[in-house]
Amino acid sequence: MASSKRSSSSLPFELVEEILYMIPIESLARFKSTCKQWYALIKDKRFIYKHFDLSHKRFIQVDFHNNLVKVFNPETKALSSLQGPTKIRAMIHCDGLFLCKFWESSGTDYTSRKLAVWNPFLRPVKWIKPSNFYKRDDVYGFGYDKVSRDKYKILRFLDKSHIEIYEFKSKLWRSADAALDSCVDLWFPQHQALSMNGNMYWIARRKKKKGNSDDKTGIFIQSFDFSRETFKDIGGVVPFETDCLGVSSDSTLVISGLGGDRLSLLRLHEREKIEVWVTNKVTYDGDVVSWSKYFHITRPDHPICPSYCGFPEYFINHKTSNTMVCCGKYDATTPYYIDVDVYEMGDGDIKKHVVAGFGHSKSYAFLNICYVYVPSLVPVLEEDEDSP
Repeated sequence: MASSKRSSSSLPFELVEEILYMIPIESLARFKSTCKQWYALIKDKRFIYKHFDLSHKRFIQVDFHNNLVKVFNPETKALSSLQGPTKIRAMIHCDGLFLCKFWESSGTDYTSRKLAVWNPFLRPVKWIKPSNFYKRDDVYGFGYDKVSRDKYKILRFLDKSHIEIYEFKSKLWRSADAALDSCVDLWFPQHQALSMNGNMYWIARRKKKKGNSDDKTGIFIQSFDFSRETFKDIGGVVPFETDCLGVSSDSTLVISGLGGDRLSLLRLHEREKIEVWVTNKVTYDGDVVSWSKYFHITRPDHPICPSYCGFPEYFINHKTSNTMVCCGKYDATTPYYIDVDVYEMGDGDIKKHVVAGFGHSKSYAFLNICYVYVPSLVPVLEEDEDSP
């Protein structure tokens, strides 16, 4: 007697593919052994990138002192742990990959001596050899050429007029015919850097040139196009007071992306006022980018990130339209320990999600407590034989 149940093979493969796009990556990786057809699909570049684009954002927190990495999923409220490299100082996220800058101890000082690309989900680490020695104050970007999404590149500032590009395909550094305007200063570029849709974005400040009173000044978004390998000013000055870019610990500004083609800025002022601004679609054809206020909250009765340290990280949840904010605060009961809080903001309301175990020890000024992260199956190039 024939079974009344339909086997998975009776489904059109196009439908199977659409179902697999909705499967969380943790389960998806296990399905590779189901059959050869599924294995080939899950390994296919087209499938990998579409699955990534449909996946939900998470927060990842790395402890400098050990290789324990914690990932918080706001959708499921689940906290998971994995192993990673040690002594990561700063990271830039692109397609589920992190460009990692490392610090090594040298007496009482820390000097950057390593650079690597790491996929936390797949675990491999690709160590990048320098054209010359890495410096502590090097500034980096991480993106790809629009010709092919897997044509990843790394940008390195030796100074404003000396720019290097590392191409994954060739595994070589080369000088780039690009220079950052001498009147432009990037604001905390080692910690406030966004890779979106293959290009880099930083919060920047333009200073007046000597003897030219007509120069435009103020805070704006500086970009780098990895396809054209050029810098570009995005959209003029930001549409609000920018005194928050001073030294004051009472206010800060954080950059993020929205939908893969729009920019977003979060301004946190005096830990009780928060506002989020977003742009229209960012293009590279000379179109002017405009800003609009997404929302603002003033809550003197409910301080946001009280006694916070470092830069908050955030993203706008595309399903709920709420803003998820992750920030660290000092634990007064435990020396050198930072608790990590997650807030959900929207419609004038703030919800605090208590995430037990989401924190780390601290013995120095760690400016990024967490990062926005989307796990992916994007492979890292094979590890160098002489990697540390």
